[in-house]
Amino acid sequence: MKKEIVLLADVGGTNVRFGTYLSGEKIANFDKKYLVSKFKSFEEAVETYLAETKKQPSHCVIGAAGNIDEEAGEILTSNTPWRVSVPKLKAKFPQLKKVSLDNDFALQGWAIEGLEKHQYRTLFGHPQVTNLTKSKVVVLGLGTGCGTCLLMNNGASAQTIYTSESGHSSLPHIDFGNKDNELRDKVLKALKEKYQINGKGIVVEHIISGTGIRNVYHALKDGIIPPDSNNLICALNIEKLAEAGDPIALKTFDIVFAYLGAHTGSMASTLKADNIFYCGGLLASSWVQGRLEESKLFKQHLTQRAGMSDAMKNLRFSVSLYREMAEKGAIVRAQRLILENTQEETKKRTNTNLMQSLATVYALIEAECPHVLPQMKRVMTAVEKYKIATQHSSPLPQAKRNNSLQR
Repeated sequence: MKKEIVLLADVGGTNVRFGTYLSGEKIANFDKKYLVSKFKSFEEAVETYLAETKKQPSHCVIGAAGNIDEEAGEILTSNTPWRVSVPKLKAKFPQLKKVSLDNDFALQGWAIEGLEKHQYRTLFGHPQVTNLTKSKVVVLGLGTGCGTCLLMNNGASAQTIYTSESGHSSLPHIDFGNKDNELRDKVLKALKEKYQINGKGIVVEHIISGTGIRNVYHALKDGIIPPDSNNLICALNIEKLAEAGDPIALKTFDIVFAYLGAHTGSMASTLKADNIFYCGGLLASSWVQGRLEESKLFKQHLTQRAGMSDAMKNLRFSVSLYREMAEKGAIVRAQRLILENTQEETKKRTNTNLMQSLATVYALIEAECPHVLPQMKRVMTAVEKYKIATQHSSPLPQAKRNNSLQR
């Protein structure tokens, strides 16, 4: 059987990455990266990629930052100058049978369906959750920012993803109840000086993210957050300092985990989640995972959120050990597109065969047993309703069928 090719696109603010997935495979191949500024539109970038690689995809999965208008199939807001649009893409490339446009973090939610047991672990001594897609899961990703989505099983398919911008929600209030409140205030003061411009407030990802770790570290160390990112120590190096026992780096993680607990508790109680799933490069580190499990501040501020002390009895926590979650999610989406298209084509063939068989039977009855026609008319009316409900065209010639039914 010929393998189907799915075009994969990762649309960022500076670069767009392209790759392909072949049906039946477990991995994808991202082989091209272009500057967004070199192209007037997303369609032009796709055209260049296909011309250079000579590939002929039948489907496409697009991951892009921003809010998505599901009905229109367009990105409403994003960090790219392009207006990524499914209708425009399909008009330009009619060979694409199905196109999926997903929020970039939603792909990390989709990835959970494709994770193997060794690619994630549970936290706080809980037993392994063997089927995350059968529960309601809040996915929190600590990368450059703080991404969030909700994974639900709706009964009809393995999962449905609802995206969120909780990383842009207001920072929760934390009361450390001791001298650490002075350190908290020092951090908040530095954040206000950096971010609170033109009425804008401090949001969750200013602390709970890779960028947030840098913010907190510099606020504790220098009292200010350098405006030039080149002067900021990266989160990975702060982690290395903490592992080596640096007191400021260790205190940085204490503060970040306290806010992470508060934010997690708010999300879990608001959405009545069964599981919390953490992902992102920051939490893929075994040292960070161990520090989180030991953090009393995380647990304290988690359970202080509304209703969380009782909910904690059943709430489970997992963390991804796999760093390429977005690519894994793109593969899951690609597999789904292929499956959905196969099912639709099978249904169309079944409907066609059914209608052809009914047409043959109707012609025989009309010729040999005309007195049965009233009953047959009722059958054909029911078939017409079924055809409309399934939105498939009947192969019977319209004029002949209408004339026959009127007899």
